[in-house]
Amino acid sequence: MPRDHARIDPNRAGDALRRLVDLVSHRSGAVFKMMNNASITLPQVLLLSRVEKSGAASLSDLAEGSTASAAALSQMIERLVQQGLLDRAEDPVDRRRKAIRVTARARALLRKLEAARSADHELGLASLGDGLRTRLAAMLERVVAEIENARTRDRRDAPADEEIAR
Repeated sequence: MPRDHARIDPNRAGDALRRLVDLVSHRSGAVFKMMNNASITLPQVLLLSRVEKSGAASLSDLAEGSTASAAALSQMIERLVQQGLLDRAEDPVDRRRKAIRVTARARALLRKLEAARSADHELGLASLGDGLRTRLAAMLERVVAEIENARTRDRRDAPADEEIAR
């Protein structure tokens, strides 16, 4: 039965992306080794990434976008502070609030993990011809740019917290 290409399966892109990621991820095991050597879990890496992207965050800021309880998140932050990956200090603007920031050590670890992940992905893509890899890279860069632009527009268009409270 011929496939109707005029109708697009709403899950096609997501499914194709999942299958691609499954094929190219964790080829060498380097990322897991690095995380194990650093005594850090995936949820902790994700938390470090969120804190780094925000520049500085409070526990309540981090709890907003987390599925973890505030108590569990607080314990995770404390472990990361003890490991020298997060810094917690009094917020200069609001002394009641603790500002949480990544340390230079955390930034270095995140860059190493990113490089290892990219190397694993390249290893997984090694069987592709140069032309297809070039086209794939160009398409992925377009997709990333479009998603980033949409997120920027969404943040710009979202009402500020103060406006919502009024």
